[in-house]
Amino acid sequence: MTADDTPNDLAPEVRASIDRMFANVEEVVGIDHLAGVLSGSNSHGGDNIVRAYIGLEPSGKAHLGWVILAETIRNMLSEGVNVLILLADWHAWVNDKFGRDMEKISVAGEYMSEVFRVLLDFPEEGDDSSQLRFMSASEVMDSGAYWERVLRCSKGMSLNRARRTFSIMGRTEDSSDDDLAAFFYPPMQAADIFELDIDIAFGGMDQRKAHMYMREVADRNGWTKATCIHTPMLSGLKGQTGGRMDSFDHKMSKSDSGNAIFVHDTPKQIESKFRKAFLEVGNPVSPVFEIAAHIVMPHNGELRVKPKPEFGEPSTWTDMESFVAAVGSGEIHPFDAKMAVARGLTEVLSPVVEHFERNSGLLDAVNQMTGSQ
Repeated sequence: MTADDTPNDLAPEVRASIDRMFANVEEVVGIDHLAGVLSGSNSHGGDNIVRAYIGLEPSGKAHLGWVILAETIRNMLSEGVNVLILLADWHAWVNDKFGRDMEKISVAGEYMSEVFRVLLDFPEEGDDSSQLRFMSASEVMDSGAYWERVLRCSKGMSLNRARRTFSIMGRTEDSSDDDLAAFFYPPMQAADIFELDIDIAFGGMDQRKAHMYMREVADRNGWTKATCIHTPMLSGLKGQTGGRMDSFDHKMSKSDSGNAIFVHDTPKQIESKFRKAFLEVGNPVSPVFEIAAHIVMPHNGELRVKPKPEFGEPSTWTDMESFVAAVGSGEIHPFDAKMAVARGLTEVLSPVVEHFERNSGLLDAVNQMTGSQ
């Protein structure tokens, strides 16, 4: 975790809580707001409840990035935070998901809620501390006050400033000149945070531009600036395809099933995908190593390598740096490293796979809508 402005005079218990809360995040921006609340100041809602939020478009099947988000949610729930997952249905409509069919988007939202419940082992739900909430954007937007907020979040922002945030929708800056609705997306996302009294806004690193937009809006209007946290982005299994790193054109995406691991993938599917996965020896940001570092090692505490007897002895690794170095030196064959991570990932995902094998209705519906299996 890196923080841009961590106060130096925090009480030890406050600093320890923040460290536990953000153990697996890549960046923290504006930690002063949260530090103040944990030190006794009022939260954004004017009470003693810290509220966190992530907005996600219901747009298809869940890939491994959701596992990282779920771990962040788990850490915050453990520290007494109330966490809201906003099912961003109208945002998905603006972004042309499911052909702008709101009925399908709604089904995808139900599926999204179920996946997170399973990933988090069905936590208590409600409005209090340490509870999880789900809400659709439709519920938030059903008021004139919300739309006044959207206008205020739009005022003073140029079209070029809005364009610079289009990567949050998976669009290029010049992709929406014939789509006025796309320009409402950034102020809508900012308005969500203010309207819901959010203290912590979080998402993957690809959401950073949206959060910086929100912080600009807060400065212009004298509103509370939520602390923003950004989790690591997983590369697609094929590795980086070129372009600037901050364009996230190499990230794991559900739009390419061969380039992503889905949380429902069976052991056989995971092994097949890892056989083809890119692994650059010695480079810790290769997709296989990223999955090991951000998902398998934190969940399982170790990686177990089991080569065929004629190719070496089994070994267990508890440190990613040593594991990467062993692959680089030839102590572990790259194929055996891939299979070790694949087996470990199968263990991590087994509760999700088993749940949806027993309760397949929502997954079947999403598969039908997306034309996948």
